[in-house]
Amino acid sequence: MKTIFFLPVLLISLWCNAQDGLYPYAEKNKWGLTNKNRKVIIEPQFDSIHLFEGEYARVESNKKVGLIHTSGRIVYPCSYADIPFVSPNGMAIAKVMKGYILLDPSTGKQKGTLVFELPGMMPMSKTANLLIAKKEGEVGIVNMTTGEPVSKKFPYDDAEFFDEKTLKDYVIVNKDDKYGVVEALTGREIIPITYSEIKGASDGTQDLIKATTDDERVVYFDATGKPASAAIAKAAKKVEDDMDKKSSGAALKDDSKKDLHIYKLANEKWRITLEERLFQKPKVLDSIDINGYTLLEYMSYHAYLNKYPGKIKAVKNGKAGVIDMKGNVLIPLIYDDVAYREDNIGHYAYVETKVGNRVGVIPAESMVELKKPVLAQVIDEDVNRQALLVQIASGNRGYMDKKTGEVYIPGYKE
Repeated sequence: MKTIFFLPVLLISLWCNAQDGLYPYAEKNKWGLTNKNRKVIIEPQFDSIHLFEGEYARVESNKKVGLIHTSGRIVYPCSYADIPFVSPNGMAIAKVMKGYILLDPSTGKQKGTLVFELPGMMPMSKTANLLIAKKEGEVGIVNMTTGEPVSKKFPYDDAEFFDEKTLKDYVIVNKDDKYGVVEALTGREIIPITYSEIKGASDGTQDLIKATTDDERVVYFDATGKPASAAIAKAAKKVEDDMDKKSSGAALKDDSKKDLHIYKLANEKWRITLEERLFQKPKVLDSIDINGYTLLEYMSYHAYLNKYPGKIKAVKNGKAGVIDMKGNVLIPLIYDDVAYREDNIGHYAYVETKVGNRVGVIPAESMVELKKPVLAQVIDEDVNRQALLVQIASGNRGYMDKKTGEVYIPGYKE
């Protein structure tokens, strides 16, 4: 059976725009909420606070889930097994013993009487107040304004929203391995359920619907469900072909076999090489001998970083710093220790500096000190918040801005 083909729908956090800089912080393992001025928005009381999606964020307490607003208001108490989805207006899907229900932010309670199951990964429309629900094995459309289904029966085997905004009022539906399009609020058929595949498309100026028959014939429809002209169909095909060519030709130069290597020669003499290793046969691309260090240790090498591709931990007279492949000092040798840290997918990397039992942060991209060694530890990176999760000397935890080094923990002082 062919599944519904649609453009990926991503849950994107609107952290920077919608929240004006709100950050969770923890005291004695309970989390509250603060802002960039370190004003307490919510006192520490939750076991965790998730990312805000628009103006709302999930919170957990005693293994139950609730929802808070950026104002600090508790929209739904922590009394649900899960709240997997939240709409921009605060309407939410919550899991209870019998299944899933809709929650109304104006009352903090259930909206309507429907109890349902979730048919797919993204049951809520991103742009319209609509929900796709499943009941007794059949799928239907729910109007979240009323909390009730659009039609009495759930008539489909499966359904999926379009990602394109101008198609927000329509739903791709599946029945008996065939696909069509219906108007969400009425269930009126816009494109008959006779196609083998349906997806969103574009001619470069407008959103379209692309429908494919069993014999691979393609038909384009406009945003009202009317067949598109031959000229528009030709333009849409060209847009799709251009995208395919672009994605297939986007291979980057392979520098994965190049790496930095360090060899100890004698006493305090060292050789640093850049090598390309093919079938275990090294080819030396560059080499330099330096001396005067008691220890040189590999930290990182990234060929795509033009300014600082290679970093080496260097120790002299008991103090540590960082040098590059040419022996230039990138970080002065004034620390008790230095270590290189990066996330698993390359979003962020930094050199952690240490003096005594305190650590500091120097971003690998700029190699300029962001935070002196005053932190108890750097715990993790948060890509969505553009911040690092840190612990300060008091034991409290919270977030530090990756660009400014500002620590958003109430009461924090350098």
